[in-house]
Formats: sequence, C-alpha cells, structure tokens
Amino acid sequence: MMVKYAANNRSEAFLFCLFALIISLSLCGCGGSFRSFPGEGDVSGSWNLVLTPTGASALAAKLCTLDQTDHNISGTTSDGGTITGTVSGKNIDLTINNAGGTTTTLAGTVDGDWKTMSGTYTSTGPDGSGNWSATKNIPLAPLSVTPTTATLSCTGTTGSASQTFTATGGTRSKYSVTASTNTSLITLSTTTLTTNGQFTVTANNTCGASGSVVNLAVTDTTTTVNLTVTITNP
Repeated sequence: MMVKYAANNRSEAFLFCLFALIISLSLCGCGGSFRSFPGEGDVSGSWNLVLTPTGASALAAKLCTLDQTDHNISGTTSDGGTITGTVSGKNIDLTINNAGGTTTTLAGTVDGDWKTMSGTYTSTGPDGSGNWSATKNIPLAPLSVTPTTATLSCTGTTGSASQTFTATGGTRSKYSVTASTNTSLITLSTTTLTTNGQFTVTANNTCGASGSVVNLAVTDTTTTVNLTVTITNP
C-alpha cells in the first residue's frame, strides 16, 4: 500500500514539473526573446550617438552598433570601444568602455518608435558630462531607375525625341548620371536629379546611324544602375 502511494506521488510530481516546464516555454515563446513589458521594441542595429557636454557644443557623432538579447545589450563603437547595458521598458542604461581606457555611462529613455533615444551621461574622460541623443540608422531602399530602356528619334517626327527617367532609393543628394558610349548623340538634363530624382535624355538632331545605343550609368556612389537608350534615324 505504501509503495503504491509513493509511486502515485512520484507520478504527480513528474506531471507537475512537466506542466510547469510547458508554461515556462510558452511564456518565453518559440525561438524568441522574452519581454516583460507589452509593446517593448528592440534597440539592435546601427545608431548615431551624439554627446553634448554641459555648456559646450555637441561633439561629433559616434557610430554605435548594438545587439539586444532579452533585456541585455552588447555592442561596439566605430572608434574601437565596447558597449554593455540593459533596457527595461523604455528605460535604457549603457556603458561605453572607450578604446583609450575611459568610461562613458549613459542613462535615458527610448522614444515610442524605437528609432531615437536620449538622456544624460557622465564620462571619466575629456567629454565630461551632459546630455546625449542617438538616432537609429534606417536601411535605405536600393537605388532603382525607371524606365531602364528607351528608344528616341533624332527628329522627333516619328516618335519621342526625349525621355524623362526617375531615380528612387539610395542617397538622393549623391545622385549623378553619365553617358559612356555615343555621348554626342544625346543631351542630358540633370538640373532636378538631386532634388526630385528626375533627369531627361534628349536625342540630338544630328544623331548617327539608326540603331545606335547610348549606355547610361546612374549612381549614388554606392550603387550603380545601368540604362540603355536606342537612337533611331528615320
């Protein structure tokens, strides 16, 4: 009788432990990080950090790369420092161990969109103490141009003599466009290229033989998109 009672107790204890384990796993989620605050985001990514010492001008921006696992943060700075810290709700605390041996401690909050954060800092180095802010670097959409091809008439009597192209994505302020072949056959108008992404290609009246191809390259210094313009001479 006692053996049966002990066996039952062991079975009940095993089932209880199994149930507790299942509940624990469901709270953590499959393969995800456990967050104890509803709506909590993630600070993982690239950030531009600016320190503004009390009574002084803002220092040059420092690029920081953060990685968040649960509420713990690790990372590096572009000048060789290492970062540790924690985030709880919207409150964030970071410690930067600078390459020169000094330490910068930051305390602050993350804004609701999880793209900006700010607070106060103290440093054992020449940066002193003051306020800090950081903005997350949002990945740019890839550079693209439409249309990618066009056919232009020398005279315009049997078709269009010009075509307007539109570039999007990348870094618009760095847009440029060049022709690499048969450059004498066309005229490029790029006056609005860096403001609205548009440029116009016009076939010159004295163009060459029908079927000549002009190769164009649009770039933002990081990515290049190649285009072709075919010239017809009716």
